[in-house]
Amino acid sequence: MSNVEGKGEDLRTSTFVKAGLVVLGVMLAGIAGRVLSYPLNRDENLFVSVASQLGKGDIYRDFGYNHLPNMPYLLGSVYSLTGAGAYLFTGRLVVVSAWLALIAMLWLIARRLNAGMPAFLTCAFLLTGCVLLLGPSGMLVSNTFLPLPFAFASYYFLLGAMDERRPSPVSAFWAGLFASLAVGFKVNYFFLAPLIAITTLIAPQARPFVDRIVKGLLPLAIGGIVGGLPALIHLARDPDAFLAHTFRYFTELQRAYWGSSTDPLVTGLAQKTLLAEEIWLSNTFLLAIAGVIVLVGTVLWERGLWVGIRQMASWKVLLPAACAAFGFIVAFVPDPAFPQYFALPLPFLVLTMAALAGSLGEGERRAAMPLWLALSLVAILGSVTRIGPGLLQLARPGHWEPLALHRDMRKLAGTAGLDDRAHVVAMTPVMALEAGWRIYPEFAAGQFVYRVAPFIPADDKPYYRTTSATDLPEFLASSRPDAILVNDEEPMEAPLATFALTHNYREIPAPKGRQLRLFVRRD
Repeated sequence: MSNVEGKGEDLRTSTFVKAGLVVLGVMLAGIAGRVLSYPLNRDENLFVSVASQLGKGDIYRDFGYNHLPNMPYLLGSVYSLTGAGAYLFTGRLVVVSAWLALIAMLWLIARRLNAGMPAFLTCAFLLTGCVLLLGPSGMLVSNTFLPLPFAFASYYFLLGAMDERRPSPVSAFWAGLFASLAVGFKVNYFFLAPLIAITTLIAPQARPFVDRIVKGLLPLAIGGIVGGLPALIHLARDPDAFLAHTFRYFTELQRAYWGSSTDPLVTGLAQKTLLAEEIWLSNTFLLAIAGVIVLVGTVLWERGLWVGIRQMASWKVLLPAACAAFGFIVAFVPDPAFPQYFALPLPFLVLTMAALAGSLGEGERRAAMPLWLALSLVAILGSVTRIGPGLLQLARPGHWEPLALHRDMRKLAGTAGLDDRAHVVAMTPVMALEAGWRIYPEFAAGQFVYRVAPFIPADDKPYYRTTSATDLPEFLASSRPDAILVNDEEPMEAPLATFALTHNYREIPAPKGRQLRLFVRRD
């Protein structure tokens, strides 16, 4: 290539990078606006409400949390440090921070891999343009999205731990710590720990085996233990309650509840495969798969089959590819299946692309530029209908749903004459918390324990603090709440209104636009 052609190529690359950085900033701003304007979702009642009660009881026995414990500890610590009264808004800011942290970790990884800015930007667009992540999976205060920055951080520090020139035991410790933290948010990431451990043990073949254990596997394990302390402490202190609310909740109670449901559900391999096809063969999932295939094909074409395979068979590529493979498999495990379960492979496909980009030679990098440009443009265009409204919402803080909900609930509390000492029964407890009221532990998890209560076996009943549809009238009669808050969008809450109307509670008009009913006890 002549100097003129080389300079032209560099200029085009520079233009792509500058424009890409601007567009990425705009997309992140749109995501922030979208997160801050997204309506309250049923799932958020579990995470926000239990976190708000941190320090007031056991998250499992008293409040019915049903995942590994990192989420309520993280979110509850943020609430304690900030003194937040707008719980949902603060939680959504944590989600925005997680998006920024994820992209920051991706940049650090791309830099360490020497993948180049065009590859980094393309990978970032595949994440920020993912329609599934721009829906509930990436917008809500839940444990679906928050593990991702920790998983990326684990891979980043593993790159330092496995550096051929200066392997770092300290980085190995951090890699284990962050991998364990990711698992502690959501058990679906369980495969991270064994895959990273195996990589640490067998990948650096140039180092003595004892050296791999002492400077790699051992600090990695120590970091993993430290990161797993929240779950390990719960398991050691109260194993029966811990396992009842985590393992047996999903393997027994959840399945029994959905088995009795008349709602249309995605169950069985055939239906799950159709859902997987719909998600994975569209939008940025398909782009990421195509990108990996094209990069592999480019290397094999340029270098020959066997040379290309040997050069791509680096742990830097194989580890995220193996994580993506496990993500594809794990998505089929829960029954019934929901779309958010199928989001797991995409981030690791993106890491695989970044690692492949880092293995490209100079000529292959130039050949890959049209690929980066095409993938980026399609990812950006596919997200415009979601990012655009998010940008508009970002400029209208008065319309941010968490703040609007907080404002309306505080107004309702004033109208009802209920202060922060009021005990309010609510199966949508986030609304009660936003009003400043005290919630009942039996409904701190929203409806997620209440709805499975009829299926709790006798041996597990001592570990649950709840009531059921059958026992609800007796529970309300004995507890005599100061008020009962009913979310009319949830049919399961109708018996609350029935009890209030038949027990001399007076109804307070709801704020305009809110489908809820507040009933206050007559003294």
